[in-house]
Amino acid sequence: MRERPGIATRLRIGIAGRLLLAFSAVAALVLLANFIALHGISTARTTTITRYEPRPQQTSIAPAPVIETVPAPIRVPVVPPHNVAEAADALTGSVTAMTQALQFRIETHSSSSEDEWRRSMSELDRGVATFRVEADIPAEQPVLKHLAADIRTFEQHGDNVIRLADDRRSARDDYFKRIEELTSRLHESLSSAFTIFGRVVARQSLMRLETNLEALRQSAVPLSGDGTMEPDALNVLIANEQTALKTLETNEKGLRHSNGDAWYQTMHDSLLALAPLRTAWSEATDNLNGETAALADASAHLIKSIPRRVAAPPAAAVSSASTSAAGARLETATPLSTASLTAPQPVPATHDAVIPSAMSTPPEDVRTESTMTQAPVEHPGRTLLLWMSIAVIALVMYICIGTTLSIVRPVRRLLKATHRIAKGDADARVPRGGIKELDTLAVAFNDMANELALAKAAAVNYQQQLENRVAERTLQLQQLAEHDPLTGLPNRRQLFPLLAEAIEQAEAADKIVGVFFIDIDNFKYMNDSLGHAYGDRVLVTVANRLEATAREFGFSARLGGDEFTVVFESASQPEEIHVAGLSVVQAFQKPLSVDGRDVNISVSVGASFYPDHGEDPESLLQAADAALFRAKKMGRSQLSVFTPDLLETAAVNFTTEQGLRRAIDRGEFELLFQPELSAESFEVTLVEALIRWRMPDGSLVAPGQFLAIAEESGLIIEISDWVLRSAIEAASRWHHGAWPEACVAINVSPRQLLDDRFIDRLKALLELHSLPSHCIELELTESVLQTGPSTVDTLKRLRALGVAIALDDFGTGYSSFASLETLPLSRIKLDRSLVAGIDTSPRSAAITRGIISMCQGLGLDITAEGVERPEQFSFLVEHRGMFLQGFLLARPSPRDEIIPLLAVMRERARELVILSRTKDASNVVEFKPGTPATAHSA
Repeated sequence: MRERPGIATRLRIGIAGRLLLAFSAVAALVLLANFIALHGISTARTTTITRYEPRPQQTSIAPAPVIETVPAPIRVPVVPPHNVAEAADALTGSVTAMTQALQFRIETHSSSSEDEWRRSMSELDRGVATFRVEADIPAEQPVLKHLAADIRTFEQHGDNVIRLADDRRSARDDYFKRIEELTSRLHESLSSAFTIFGRVVARQSLMRLETNLEALRQSAVPLSGDGTMEPDALNVLIANEQTALKTLETNEKGLRHSNGDAWYQTMHDSLLALAPLRTAWSEATDNLNGETAALADASAHLIKSIPRRVAAPPAAAVSSASTSAAGARLETATPLSTASLTAPQPVPATHDAVIPSAMSTPPEDVRTESTMTQAPVEHPGRTLLLWMSIAVIALVMYICIGTTLSIVRPVRRLLKATHRIAKGDADARVPRGGIKELDTLAVAFNDMANELALAKAAAVNYQQQLENRVAERTLQLQQLAEHDPLTGLPNRRQLFPLLAEAIEQAEAADKIVGVFFIDIDNFKYMNDSLGHAYGDRVLVTVANRLEATAREFGFSARLGGDEFTVVFESASQPEEIHVAGLSVVQAFQKPLSVDGRDVNISVSVGASFYPDHGEDPESLLQAADAALFRAKKMGRSQLSVFTPDLLETAAVNFTTEQGLRRAIDRGEFELLFQPELSAESFEVTLVEALIRWRMPDGSLVAPGQFLAIAEESGLIIEISDWVLRSAIEAASRWHHGAWPEACVAINVSPRQLLDDRFIDRLKALLELHSLPSHCIELELTESVLQTGPSTVDTLKRLRALGVAIALDDFGTGYSSFASLETLPLSRIKLDRSLVAGIDTSPRSAAITRGIISMCQGLGLDITAEGVERPEQFSFLVEHRGMFLQGFLLARPSPRDEIIPLLAVMRERARELVILSRTKDASNVVEFKPGTPATAHSA
């Protein structure tokens, strides 16, 4: 029963009340201290002044003041030359003038210095031209080529030095600009008024930041010099940058509060931007020094490369005086030195410090003084503030101790009771006491303990019931694990131990064990047309008939899908197993009754014997599977017994299947196109797309060698989809190019046609390539047309879309004439087996004439495949509406060779007509247009 709280318990203050009381007292005292500090506390501000005082010099001459000057360019006049020596002197003078213009451009970045540099390069070019004319040196002479190369090198180094000098100047200017912006923004903040206590702390941080920025500005003065900076000075500069940034980040909270987030973020970003500018200045300086040295070398090499003599001058025209003068002029033209390009640049003087000359001024003494600009004022409120602070500390300490004790003790009691309950003591309870919240928690804990005691008793009862149910479920799961849930037959997992047991017993009794691998013929078509639910009921009926048939000699099992296994457990002779296999085949020659509907199905059976074909379940099932493969090739409702050569066939099929998978991934398939010629107009408007497999050795594999394996393995879907995409792409190229009337015939596999997404996929491809539907014709085999009403509906939808439908290999099946009446066909393709004998067999000719006449009466186009002899051509060309296709007219060719092949086919057809009329077929020479194919068309 729950305890009623007493008066003391109801009046007890909780954690929230105690903390609220403590925080209220602290807030009041802080506000009072703020008021006293605002009206009675002043801030003492100090300013740090750094002075640079030169040490006493040994001489009494004071250093000259540093004045920033802009050096004017010195232009060396080029005297028009009168002979080779004077021409060389003039060219040397041009080099010297260009060097001086370069020095002027480096020190001064202005339009006049840039013009002077470009003008000096032009004068140098004119000097070279004048030198060549005066010295009468052909332009192809090596000396001029070397001289021109040296000039280009010199000019290139000059441009590089100018660029690097500008980069260094830009980095230096940006660095000082950042410092000035920081100082200006800081002075604006210092000049503002402070009205609350928190602002005093922020103002002190601003003064420290001002001192840091002043030190940073002083240490950055060497950046404006000649580009050289001692490592110690550079380290001082980096340290000052980091000190200023650290001061800013340390006082982030106060500065954001007093000056705003935007002010702080701008200051922080500006300080962070100093380091990249200093690094850019250092890198530009290092690169400039290296490029200046290279320029000096190029200048010296250029002057040395100026030839002084070209050929020996006449004796009467040469005097010793002119030779001496020329030598003197040559000595006065000195190459550009590194010192001339790295001379110290004057530094502008400031009011804070004077940077003396590094050449004449001795080291300086640095003195730092701190001057107090405002003295602190004593106020009597300081003592009161001290006592109030002590009182606050005492109050907070008291509250903390009391709160701690009122929490720790109840928590310990709760932990102790929790440990007791964890050990199984359902009678554990917590004594009440402590702060209000923990006392409430103790009451809830005790209620929970009562509930746990009741739940423990119920759990014992539930556990016993659960154990009983687990045992029941275990039996059910074992049954499900060993039997097929749909048919109730043993599954693959149970089949192996049962078959192993039968093998063991047969070995002991010297008997034979037979294994039958059973597959339902064309079950997929039934499943797709009638629905998977109906297909499952068909599987159940098949399992029942198998179980009834195998009950006399063994047992049956389901491997999965439409595959079953029957085991003949004990036979004396192989003939007994063969008879049993035939009984399994014959058992399904009677219709199955499924939901009151008779279903005619057949099964193919592969058989293997123990111990002839294997000594373990795996090998026996593998052998029976190989035999089943041959049984399906023999036709429906067949029994095949394993022979050793079947494993070789299975291995070849497996290798081909793996190769097909790699071919899909690597894109090894190709499309060839074989035209179909109109016998009336000799025009070609239709080509058939034929797939070929390009092997690694370059050979082509015909589809008859791999399509059957692709169909069985399921790869035919991917291959057919690739053929569809590639053929439509080729038709689009022809239609939108040089052959607008082109139509491409595409072979469609049964699985592809039965796919519900096939028509949508075809529409999407036609829309993607902007191709009219009449440019596509789909070729179907007779096996596709025997899959039920769903196929007829699909064909009608395709015809409504505008796609032509052709029945391929007509004349080889048993239901062709019925197909002509019920199916929406547009073309019939006579099988090559009929065409092969029309010129040699009167019976074949009569059958062919009958089929052609029938198709003409139905309004169907007719294509004769396999036309390979002139006699066949002569027979077929006389019939109306015929299209001819075969090696006699054209072999399958790549897409890019079809257009040129059309005209050749027309000429070939005319020649064949003329020859057929003269009845001289013996003079016909076999014609092989295009690239020969390695296999017949398919």
